[in-house]
Amino acid sequence: MTHHRVSKAGTGFTNDPANSFTPDAPYYFDPDVYRAEIRSIFQRNWTYFCHASQIPDEGDYLTGDIAGQSVYVLRDRDGGIRGFFNVCQHRAHQLLSGTGNVKAVIRCPYHSWTYELDGSLRGAPKCEAVLNFRREDVRLKPVGVDVIGGFVFVNLDPASEPLSKAVPHFGEKLLAMCPEAERLRYVTRQDFAIKANWKVVAENFLENYHSFYSGPAHKQLSDVIDQDSYRWTIEGKVIEFLGKGGTAEMLPYEMKGERRFTGRNDGFQIVFLWPNMAFLILPGASMLLVFLMIPDGPEATVEPLLYFGLGTELDAGTASAVEWFNNILGPEDVEIVESVQRGLHSLGYQRGRLMADPACAEAWSEHFLHHFNSLNIAAIEATP
Repeated sequence: MTHHRVSKAGTGFTNDPANSFTPDAPYYFDPDVYRAEIRSIFQRNWTYFCHASQIPDEGDYLTGDIAGQSVYVLRDRDGGIRGFFNVCQHRAHQLLSGTGNVKAVIRCPYHSWTYELDGSLRGAPKCEAVLNFRREDVRLKPVGVDVIGGFVFVNLDPASEPLSKAVPHFGEKLLAMCPEAERLRYVTRQDFAIKANWKVVAENFLENYHSFYSGPAHKQLSDVIDQDSYRWTIEGKVIEFLGKGGTAEMLPYEMKGERRFTGRNDGFQIVFLWPNMAFLILPGASMLLVFLMIPDGPEATVEPLLYFGLGTELDAGTASAVEWFNNILGPEDVEIVESVQRGLHSLGYQRGRLMADPACAEAWSEHFLHHFNSLNIAAIEATP
């Protein structure tokens, strides 16, 4: 099968971030670009799925959608975590839904084919009457699974190199930020349905340039971070931001007590893993936020905000920070990126100049966007 090759994102996007424009507008809404991203990025790279504490016992499972593919992860009889495409090998009925526990076998609701927790076929009604039917030849199709800091990641390519080997510094940075990551528990979530391309959402998340100018909630965000201490690193597929927290008087939410995480930084920190995952902690808050930007069409993004703590409830100060993030900052961000998406269709716009510090040293600089899109383009062009 021959796929349509997607060209680079316009002639203005160069290899030098200090002398580059943004990708051309259609890069953010062209259906061919979107299909290429799903195939080349999301069906070939590691992506967040859940925390291991959400499937603690033998037979516990959780289903989800990755790049249009229904998959599930499951705690097997040895205590490990496996992942499979969520489809029966008989007539393609989906096997599981939501979350739950498989007591003995996975049973297809269509024709009652049954599978062991390791994906092998246990039985199929009337199979003894079918010519040359061999149960040992039938297995569920696996997906790659890796667990880092208690967080479960999946890759639709089961032969993919483990995330811990492919991007070893991701786990190092995550555990430096939150050494208690394996002990975290899921607490709550907030979901946004955004009428904007996933890259527009990711770019907005990655740049600090707009924080001072774009609205009252973002002015508050600039107060959350001590800007004089704000630092960043770019290492391949990982971008890290960290800074001391603003003073308690400046924070737009209550700060009560000290953070219960013992990481190296007690302020603001983000560990972003390409293509669309961020792990974030806020000053004065004992929670870790998993921030996902999931493509849902050329001009739509699903944005779950998943909150984890050391217990199943948040203290008052942390809950106040979550409320601010969900109900003040989040909606303002949605308004911003949806306006950008509409503007990308304007006949008055083709591309914009990236505001990059020539030395790529300042936290406000948009060279983060350049790096992010360089990874996207390289993945597309590397796919046959």
